Amino acid sequence: MSEQRETLRLEGALTIKTISDVKDRIVASLDAADARGVPLQIEIDEDADCDLTMPQLLLSALKTAQAKGVELVVNAPKEGAFPATLQRGGFLAAGAKNREFWANGVEQ
Repeated sequence: MSEQRETLRLEGALTIKTISDVKDRIVASLDAADARGVPLQIEIDEDADCDLTMPQLLLSALKTAQAKGVELVVNAPKEGAFPATLQRGGFLAAGAKNREFWANGVEQ
């Protein structure tokens, strides 16, 4: 039985130096999810090295997913570089635009 979602696991460097390759992987997974008519779940590893380009890329992916009618979910551990980057960037602040998008995947 096939899974009812497309899953992309991101690990390692998720920084400005690697963001082009990460973008290509997200685009391919988004296209696959769209073709299958399923949500895309992006899982970010606890040990991933992140900078602000990663949440910016994910916001762009969210906008693209919404335009295609594909649900996009980001899952990340409560600890690690990704949630720290979200916090530093103000993405998790009360009243922040798209806060729910981040909070649903990080604050579980």
